[in-house]
Amino acid sequence: MKTLKILFVGIILLAGCSKEKTGNTSVPVKENDVPKITSPEYTDQLLFVDKNNYQILTSDSATFSSSDTHIQITSSGLIKRLTSAEIAPIDITWKNTANPKTTIYALGATDINQDLPYKHYQGALATNALAAYQQGWKTLQTFPAKDETYAIVLRHADASNGVDFSVNHSYMGPANWWKSADSTLARQLNNQGIQRATILGQVFKDLGYPIKRVVTSEFNRSRETAKLMNTSALPIIDGRINHLSYTVYPYGLYKGMIAIMQEQPVDNQITLIIAHHPINELRAATGYPSFPDVSPFNWTGAYLIKISPDKSVTYLGAISWAMFKYWRDIKLHQL
Repeated sequence: MKTLKILFVGIILLAGCSKEKTGNTSVPVKENDVPKITSPEYTDQLLFVDKNNYQILTSDSATFSSSDTHIQITSSGLIKRLTSAEIAPIDITWKNTANPKTTIYALGATDINQDLPYKHYQGALATNALAAYQQGWKTLQTFPAKDETYAIVLRHADASNGVDFSVNHSYMGPANWWKSADSTLARQLNNQGIQRATILGQVFKDLGYPIKRVVTSEFNRSRETAKLMNTSALPIIDGRINHLSYTVYPYGLYKGMIAIMQEQPVDNQITLIIAHHPINELRAATGYPSFPDVSPFNWTGAYLIKISPDKSVTYLGAISWAMFKYWRDIKLHQL
């Protein structure tokens, strides 16, 4: 009987604890003693870093580090800079040795920390990058919802190879120069753009996105992005969403996108539009108050819209390339 009492007490004590591994040893740790990230911007497994010199807040003292080149972080958890739209892992070592190491992921939820060559091609700054990315991250977790029709409006992949003919010339130049794959006539994808477009296409497949239609501008960098993404839909070329270095539509890219959306069937599928900035700039009263004046729109980044039965559209937030990939990795348990 004495043996049974001891065993019973032991079971009760263990029930109030969870075991976490430290090295090769399992150490009982009370649930309320597990350290946490207490920064209010840490939600749904992502830390939204909305400024430079951002201090990570935690419930216990710790040291911080990261080997990612997109982030500058001190051992005290002060993020001096994080490249806009990129996600970087942060390794946390808790000073309480009973607790394990932790890795979290941080998004540069700004539009001011662009690296070259992107910085050279950046358009207007986002109206509120933090709000757009937070909304996009929330949408992504239930996207696509059943019985809804959507569009993904994507900026073509990274493209700093060459210069568009019209930038340095005042005359028309060779016929259809903007459609050319020749970097001496039109700007083309760079190596990172080729890699990211290919990866994004696989991410969309892994997430099971029902992409029914693909619409691209006439520029080769847009068409090449579609080709590398390798969706099952045959791309449709539409000059209404051309880059402004050669445009055939006098009303601007945003209104061109709206016109294209109103031509699509409401069929619970996804239309992928691959274009350029300033398709991300509203800047006028158009009857769509859900859109910010300027949405974040990095290379290989996007914003999501929902298309209602009456053909009106609703903005659902911005998603960078890194966010799409991170969400896929979470879903496939690759982290």
